[in-house]
Amino acid sequence: MSDTSGKMSPGELKAFLEVRHLAIITTNGADGVPHSTPVWYLVEEDGALSIIVLENAIKLRNIERDPLISVTIAPESRPYAYARYRGTAEVLRAGVHGYPLAMAQRYMGDDPGRKWLEEQGQDPFVVIRLLDPSPDTWSDPSP
Repeated sequence: MSDTSGKMSPGELKAFLEVRHLAIITTNGADGVPHSTPVWYLVEEDGALSIIVLENAIKLRNIERDPLISVTIAPESRPYAYARYRGTAEVLRAGVHGYPLAMAQRYMGDDPGRKWLEEQGQDPFVVIRLLDPSPDTWSDPSP
C-alpha cells in the first residue's frame, strides 16, 4: 500500500507494472492536438517502457516529428492507481524482431499470442522506448 500521499514505493511500482494493464500513449499531433491511444507495454531491465507499433501508425509519425511523449498506465477497476512516464521517445527498428511475440504472449498467453501475431501478416513493427527514471505514481491509499 502506498504512503498517505498515494505515491507508490519502488516495490509497489514494480508489482503494478508486472500486471497486464493497458497503457495510454500520448503523442503530439501534427495539428497540435494530443493524440492518445491504448497500447501494450513491456518493462525493460533498466526500467524503460517498450511499446510496439506498426510502421505506418500515426503515433509513430508523430514521434518522429516530435519525440516528446507521455505514457500512462492505469487499471480499469479498483483499487485505482497510475504510473505516468514522460520524456523523449527512442524509435528502434533494428534488433526488435522478438518484441511483437513477447508482447503478444504477455497480453494473450503463449499460443493465443503466437496465433494473433501470425494473423497480423507481415506489416513491420517498430519499438518505441521511453526511459523515465522517476515516473509520477499514485495509488489510492484507502481502496
